[in-house]
Amino acid sequence: MFIFLFLCSLLVPLSMTFLGYTWKDNPPKDRQGISGYRTTMSRINDETWKYAHKCWGSINFVLGIIIAILSIFVLILMKDDTNFEMISVYLVFLQLGIMMLTIIPTEFFLHKHFTKLGEKK
Repeated sequence: MFIFLFLCSLLVPLSMTFLGYTWKDNPPKDRQGISGYRTTMSRINDETWKYAHKCWGSINFVLGIIIAILSIFVLILMKDDTNFEMISVYLVFLQLGIMMLTIIPTEFFLHKHFTKLGEKK
């Protein structure tokens, strides 16, 4: 059970790291497609789309590595705890929360560098 929960607990940080690494230099081609950093501001034009993915990708790449290392540390420390299953569930929810919070700095940088019409400031 430990191995299964260990692997499940690393899905979010590894996804963050992989997508961050991939999208910071190569954002998805289609702004209207199903994948990508899809907010109103990021989809205005190709320039905002690429900039949003560069910001979001850089943030997620670094945070994904940090969260993966911290998660491994916590999981190994708590391996013998009687509530290990619940700890791993809480850990995944914490990881998802951190991943969602990466929207805030990305949107901040988008609004700092572009007008609401998508023109550079």
